[in-house]
Amino acid sequence: MKYSVKNYPDIMARVEKMDVESLLLAVICPDINADGALSYHPTSVFIHPTTSELAHSAACRINSEALYPALIVSDMEFGAGNMIKGATRFPSMRAAKESADSALAYKMGEIAAKEARNTGYHWTFAPCVDILFNSYNPIVHYRTAGDCASDVIEYCGAYMRGLQDNGIVATLKHFPGDGCSPDDQHVTTTVNPLSKEEWDDSFGEVYSQLIEQGAMTIMPGHIALPAYDEPDENGIYPPATVSKRLLTDLLRKKLGFEGIIVSDAVSMNGFCGYMNLYHASCAFLEAGGDCLLFMRGSDEYLYEMKKCIAEGRLSLTTLKDRAYRMLCFSRQYFETFPSDMPCELDAAWADSVAREMTYKAVKVSRDRRGLLPVDLGKDSSVAHVVLFNPWVRDTSASDELTEKLRAVAGRVEEIRDPGPDKLLEIAKSGEFDLIVCSVCEAPAWGLNTAKLCGPSSRNMMSGWMRYGTPAVFVAYDSTCFGEIYSPSVDTLIETHGVAKHTVDAVLELLVK
Repeated sequence: MKYSVKNYPDIMARVEKMDVESLLLAVICPDINADGALSYHPTSVFIHPTTSELAHSAACRINSEALYPALIVSDMEFGAGNMIKGATRFPSMRAAKESADSALAYKMGEIAAKEARNTGYHWTFAPCVDILFNSYNPIVHYRTAGDCASDVIEYCGAYMRGLQDNGIVATLKHFPGDGCSPDDQHVTTTVNPLSKEEWDDSFGEVYSQLIEQGAMTIMPGHIALPAYDEPDENGIYPPATVSKRLLTDLLRKKLGFEGIIVSDAVSMNGFCGYMNLYHASCAFLEAGGDCLLFMRGSDEYLYEMKKCIAEGRLSLTTLKDRAYRMLCFSRQYFETFPSDMPCELDAAWADSVAREMTYKAVKVSRDRRGLLPVDLGKDSSVAHVVLFNPWVRDTSASDELTEKLRAVAGRVEEIRDPGPDKLLEIAKSGEFDLIVCSVCEAPAWGLNTAKLCGPSSRNMMSGWMRYGTPAVFVAYDSTCFGEIYSPSVDTLIETHGVAKHTVDAVLELLVK
């Protein structure tokens, strides 16, 4: 059922009496660590990853003396486990699609919502409903369901409904659609190059259908859409976050969205590098946006925004309207999902759902020589090579695989980033019966890359995988490793993310 923000006459009367500073604080969502504090009270607050105990404590502290409670926000894109330590961890949204069972995506949303609400959260900036048209895109990767609009609608839509049916506001992102550009909004304003017809048939269809299914909030990215916009005086197409043509004419009017529009982070260079931070913030509100993400209610913010109002960049009428909408949105949430609403969750059931999705998503995507599963005995010798981008240091899955291989093979030697010469020596020597190569190349914001790169990529030189020692590659997070190295990688297991049961699922496919 399509969502719209409810009107409250008493809130309208209250907004008319609010001073400018209070109005400005009503349209921001600052970010804090769980042990942080705020000297002001916005309508929403984002808490960075932490434990459930610390998050709950922070939520209580923020709202303990508030006449009007703030919405507590996180970024649970595929379950709560990536933001709340100890919560159920799911591998990825792409894994949900690879499971070929949208009911699991709904259950993932249900579990995330219950764990989040029990911790004090109300709102999440998820799901990512981008379409991975370009596998080298550094933002989308496994965060969305894949490269097909119908898959995104089915699996991301199921996750959205699972969240919202169980008391957590979902957010569709990143309008008007990421996944086409090889560039990163954190460092530049990116461009969606699709024609009107192409956009309508892909991203337009995604947003249209999910709006009709009840999407409550949408996050525009710092992404230009030339097909529906005009260039500025410098000949540059503006990001959606400052474009009235995209936020009002396309999203509000053409697609009929009546919920809350929350910007992507205002510190991203695609926004504040396109124009001055405060000028861009005013443009966002005037274009149709409601809430500025990661804007903090500092003295500088209040001073600069007041100056912008005096200069005519932001009208008081617009500011009052956006503050009113945010306050109504908050009230409507707490009326719909009161804090004493029962929220029970069977932890064993939650784990079983995560396990089922993980096992269905971990797949042998290529085995040209029929190598798998490998027969390893106590007299076998395995070289476990670990390749990783040095700035993405989570190699916990490969660490776990090393230990579990040692339980089934006689000798397992872990070798990190050995370089092509060493790898060639290992492959030629016949010292090992098998080379297992773990590839850890997860996307990370601000790095502007989605693939194995830099010195690490040199490990794929010298043709070492073409000598006598058989090689099995395991790609944990990548959606493009197998594509890039297709000519030289004959045997590949892809996990589509990492969760509690991922390595067990890999081992089941790898070893007899």
